Amino acid sequence: MKTRAKVRLITFALALPVLLGGFWLDAQLSLRSARTQLEYVYLRALGDLTDYVSGMGDTLHKSMYAGSPATRSALSAQLLEQAGGAKSAMAALPFSGEKSDRFNRFLSQAGDYAMALSRKTFSGAQPDSADLENLKMLREYAGKLTEALTGLQARLTAEGDSLVQNVHLLNNLDEIDNLAVLDNDFDEVSEEFSTFPALLYDGPFSDHISRREPLSLAGSEGVTPEQARAEAAKFLNCSEDSLGFTGEGGGNLPVYSFTTEDSIVNITRQGGRPVYFKKAGGVSAAKFTIDQARRAAEEYLSGLGYDPMELSYFLINDNMAGFNFHGSLKTVDGQTVICYPDLMKVTVELEQGGTIEFDATGYVMNNHTRSVPAPKVSLDEVKNAVNPLLRVESGRMAIVPTPGLEELLCWELHCTAADGQEVLSYVNAETGLEEQLYILQKDEHGTLAN
Repeated sequence: MKTRAKVRLITFALALPVLLGGFWLDAQLSLRSARTQLEYVYLRALGDLTDYVSGMGDTLHKSMYAGSPATRSALSAQLLEQAGGAKSAMAALPFSGEKSDRFNRFLSQAGDYAMALSRKTFSGAQPDSADLENLKMLREYAGKLTEALTGLQARLTAEGDSLVQNVHLLNNLDEIDNLAVLDNDFDEVSEEFSTFPALLYDGPFSDHISRREPLSLAGSEGVTPEQARAEAAKFLNCSEDSLGFTGEGGGNLPVYSFTTEDSIVNITRQGGRPVYFKKAGGVSAAKFTIDQARRAAEEYLSGLGYDPMELSYFLINDNMAGFNFHGSLKTVDGQTVICYPDLMKVTVELEQGGTIEFDATGYVMNNHTRSVPAPKVSLDEVKNAVNPLLRVESGRMAIVPTPGLEELLCWELHCTAADGQEVLSYVNAETGLEEQLYILQKDEHGTLAN
């Protein structure tokens, strides 16, 4: 063999492993990239599934206390939407066929059963004890599923496990095997609803909402970026030169945005009003009590020129306290009414008591001059509208928004169930029908309505 041929052969022999190694490395990198993308899909779907199932538990809980056909119908529609979302999320996860079938059956029956009860209520009959027991059972299973799914998420995060490489973790969830299965008759409920006419209502996607303008700014003149900069500097108590202009935005509430080294403030393009502010930075310790923080928040709003407002809920998190304030007004016969659409949010850090976030979006969008009539139904009369499982503890008048952002004058009834669960029922002050229902959640961190 000639020397040149030997050199070529040796070169080829040496290059072949390198070439094969390159192909192998490229394949491994592609496989790793595909696994990473699939992992993201799985984790996103697992998070969505957990949120939907948790929401179903909350909705089933409310359904136990619903006192009117309208409330039960709204909750049933919400439950169907949540069940549908859960099914979509579950379809993206590698459940075994048996697990998937059982999970799907539970989701379908939970939604269908709630709709069956809604139909029963509209026919004039009230849910009986067996119906309430079924709702309670479905809620308990939804709660167990939520705990299992949340625990799986926590394990994956804590141990750094990959769901792609540990599919068995999903299929070892015993809570799915223990899911309740209702009578087969309920599988046919969905077919009955296919013949029902669709209901038209002032839902959240009505055209008038997307065209709505901020009510409190009606008639106000537009401002230039320079005028808005002056308002932002006044609000932050800094020089105009220290502000950076970051652009325009805001959707239905157009704003100019400005920043400093640690803060952002939005000024409305119509009227030039500060509508949002946030200051960056963590809080290392809590030295202020919740009462002191509340007073600081009230003083902050007063300093901005707002009249005294009603506090509804608060939440403490990471040494920060967030407060929800609402406007109040009087009916024509002098009764005090809390106005929930006129919402102000103020967050106070608990180390020095300073305000680190302010959001007046709800107030600016909804506040306007209102003439509130006297209620046609008294407090004593509306107490009969609540579910018999609830005991009314107190009541007051409130203006509440509908899903379509209209407003209703209601009696807000603070109720308690036999197990101590606190519930808010909103009964229309004109018709005496229950309009909305909320479950109160209270712990050491604050109070929220769900």
